[in-house]
Amino acid sequence: MTTYDVLNEATIAATPAEITDALTAEAAGRSQWWRPLLVLRQRGDEPLTEIGAVVDITVSGEGQRWGSVRFSARVTASDPGRRLVLTYFAGDFRGREEWLLDPVDAGHTRIATRWMTDPQGALRLLARFVDVPGTYSKVMREGFRAIEGYAAQRRTRPRAPG
Repeated sequence: MTTYDVLNEATIAATPAEITDALTAEAAGRSQWWRPLLVLRQRGDEPLTEIGAVVDITVSGEGQRWGSVRFSARVTASDPGRRLVLTYFAGDFRGREEWLLDPVDAGHTRIATRWMTDPQGALRLLARFVDVPGTYSKVMREGFRAIEGYAAQRRTRPRAPG
């Protein structure tokens, strides 16, 4: 069985609160900053910051020859603005992903994701021939850049009075 344990880290121009807001908005369908690489959709009304919330994830990494992968995750630990743990329970992967946010200064955050998963079903066979960890890292790097853009746009958007 192939097992992945992949760490991605970056320092980005966004606060932990802005990162949490971006992830919550994306999961709720109020934004699309991570598309076309990743679609994140919450089930029901529980936001991504709530323990027990369930999200469906579709990854369509550009340049993939093997198409999209789909999986579902449950939030098993959450400390908004600091830590989020997703446990994959259905679909193409089983395992977990942990997001850690560490403020660097007033406008920057060190973001780290650790992805510890096993492929399932047909993906288990394909994984021997495809750079799954490399694709995951590419999707995360693009996501980190997209969070910066989303946060910058929200900062410059005029606020409605009142």
